[in-house]
Amino acid sequence: MKKILSLLLLIPFSFFLMSFKKNVTLTPDGNVTIHILHQEDYMDESLLDDFMAKYPNVKVVFDTTDTNETLYNELRTGKAEYNLVTCSEYMIQRMASEGLIQKVNLADDSVYKTNISSFLSNAQKTGMIDKIDVINYKTGEKLGILSDYAIGYMWGTLGTMVNPYYKEYQNRNMTKDEIISGLRSTDGWSKFWDPQFKGTQSVKESMRDTYALGIFEVFKDEFLNPNISYQEKNNKYFNDHSADTIRKVKDALIELKGNIFGFEVDSGKNDIVTGKIGMNLAWSGDAAFSILKGEFYPGPDEDYSEEKPEDKKTKLYYNIPESGSNIWFDGFCMPATTKPDSLEYKYTLKFIDFISSPENVVKNMSYTGFTSFMSGNGIENNPIADYVKETFADESDNLKPYNISYFFNNTKEEDMTLYVNPDSFAGRMIVAQYPEKGMIERLYIMEDYGLDNGKIVQMWEDIKVNPLPTWVIVGLVIFVTGTIGYLGSYKFIKAYKVKKRKALRNQ
Repeated sequence: MKKILSLLLLIPFSFFLMSFKKNVTLTPDGNVTIHILHQEDYMDESLLDDFMAKYPNVKVVFDTTDTNETLYNELRTGKAEYNLVTCSEYMIQRMASEGLIQKVNLADDSVYKTNISSFLSNAQKTGMIDKIDVINYKTGEKLGILSDYAIGYMWGTLGTMVNPYYKEYQNRNMTKDEIISGLRSTDGWSKFWDPQFKGTQSVKESMRDTYALGIFEVFKDEFLNPNISYQEKNNKYFNDHSADTIRKVKDALIELKGNIFGFEVDSGKNDIVTGKIGMNLAWSGDAAFSILKGEFYPGPDEDYSEEKPEDKKTKLYYNIPESGSNIWFDGFCMPATTKPDSLEYKYTLKFIDFISSPENVVKNMSYTGFTSFMSGNGIENNPIADYVKETFADESDNLKPYNISYFFNNTKEEDMTLYVNPDSFAGRMIVAQYPEKGMIERLYIMEDYGLDNGKIVQMWEDIKVNPLPTWVIVGLVIFVTGTIGYLGSYKFIKAYKVKKRKALRNQ
């Protein structure tokens, strides 16, 4: 474990030193400013300084946003012009369909083209990414495919984060093995509705992610049908937004409200560490952060270098149910306002290449805790493959083979089958950052709702304003009625006693 932490600490520092040795590229172009809109805490911003050191004529203005929807509104209203934005797959699809972003044409010598992960080609074969069409919703015209409009940045999954040693679970006689096996079983998503977990869990205050949770509950039998091709047909279930499905999901989520601690936007990854909750619907990158924070104290530079004593640790597990989950990816997109013949366009592409180079990929993953879309070229002399092996491979007992060969180009299974202890720090982190090979075909990508987006928004508003499930409302009515009746009776009796005492005094 100390070896893992030392590596995590040394890698970003070593690449920081290397940045001073890079050859400065002087260009004949004039000064240029590129404007970037990116999610907060989602990039090592020292890379911006490294890029500007390499290209002294370029200034990078870096703004951050909180959600895909906020970013969408920024571009749609034209409040500010950006040369590069980062957003999720469904938002890429929506903005492309509305003409807010343009197709990205990388140069033939692009670093990105030599370092793109085979994960993308696997996704193409299984119908996850390049079979998602971009359609003009008004005319029905096909405008291209999703990968025409985006360059991959980070990717991950949706799952459950759990503390199996949570005090309330112990009070309910729930064991660690029972909890973990249950969450990873074919019935894993239904645990959010299970009374055993009542009041101990939170889910995302995110329309799309929580709708996905509802979809897995509504169609749980279909997702387990062995006669259905996962990618071809189940992806249709996952993205179903017909009126009947919206109604069923709404009913399921209203029922869910009575079983959860509450909704959260970004607090869940800390609440599960501090013991406020025992389980959380989590994105894989946040799960990796929580696992780390549960076992290490943050240093002055948030490097989490000091290990907590055993009695102070919160040991967390990330789980993906066997029935499948959402696989998401965020990508770089170029707004339509950036002209292809401009210097801004030219240096925006150079910035994408710079961020996609193996050494910067490793530095960025070390900082964010998320998993890069890049895998490098093969595994020989590849900093990304070295980082993965040295971070997650274990040398202790009770080891389990863990195959992630799908992620690396031209790689034999044995070359990227790591041996890990499932209960160790590294063994739990790898589940959050790299799903095992057998799970990939059971992961579904989220598409935009198109013209039905307003219906989903209305459903979500109805869920949020529906304060309590029916059984709670009935209970409250009975309680309030009883209280009023009691208070009325109490006042009547008191008035009668006062009247009686007055009558006795007057005798």
